[in-house]
Amino acid sequence: MPIQRHFANSDLAEMVDISNGMVINTDFIHKFGRNPNIGGAPETIWMNGGIYTYLDAPSTVYVTSNSADDAAAGTGARTVTVQGLDNNYEQVEETLTVGGPVSTIEFLRIFRAFVETAGSIKTNVGNVKITTGAGGTGTVLADIGIIGTGTTFGLGQTQLALYTIPAHCTGYLTTWNVGVGSYNSSVTASLYTRLFDTGYLSFRTRDIMDVPGGYHTRNYDIPLLIPAKTDIEVRAIASAGSTISSSFDLVLVTK
Repeated sequence: MPIQRHFANSDLAEMVDISNGMVINTDFIHKFGRNPNIGGAPETIWMNGGIYTYLDAPSTVYVTSNSADDAAAGTGARTVTVQGLDNNYEQVEETLTVGGPVSTIEFLRIFRAFVETAGSIKTNVGNVKITTGAGGTGTVLADIGIIGTGTTFGLGQTQLALYTIPAHCTGYLTTWNVGVGSYNSSVTASLYTRLFDTGYLSFRTRDIMDVPGGYHTRNYDIPLLIPAKTDIEVRAIASAGSTISSSFDLVLVTK
């Protein structure tokens, strides 16, 4: 068994130890998302488009696809693991069959889902969505999209540039990245947080980037402190039809 030691600093060696689970009460999260079509109206960086909708109360969820190949015995995605938080903001996950029954867990937040098992194609064929209603109805909480033109392939995992800090944890945001698909695009990307204090407060801009295209990064030598139960989300506006990706890195310390 590796020797565990307390969190001390943020140099490369310490980050490697965190990644290996060798630092007591410390974990890390890398979140990333993509929106293939953003224009002049603000949108969350996620494949489904538009502004993300958060649940005010926990809900069971369904996994569905717009392709018949994504199914229990299909050539595409067969089961999907859904990760998120329950009503107490504790981390939970459940593996569900595509097109199958409702989850046994109630989710208040979903921050990641990925294809757990698949048929001969080895990934999803269509757009796989995690929703509050059967058959893809209700609120869309996450989606596993496809990429490409003409010939497409499944991404196998959600592209969600958002996260909620679990209960009993403090997040330290160390890096924020924004990528713009075209150098001719004009993009304004905003990093938002929303605190929870006996109810949801308003979203607040914590950083902003005005970028002409390409890849841009912010490294926070003094990390941004994000308290437990805080929602983190990246949104952007852009020239019509712009593709934008974004990611951020968090160190989580359990209280």
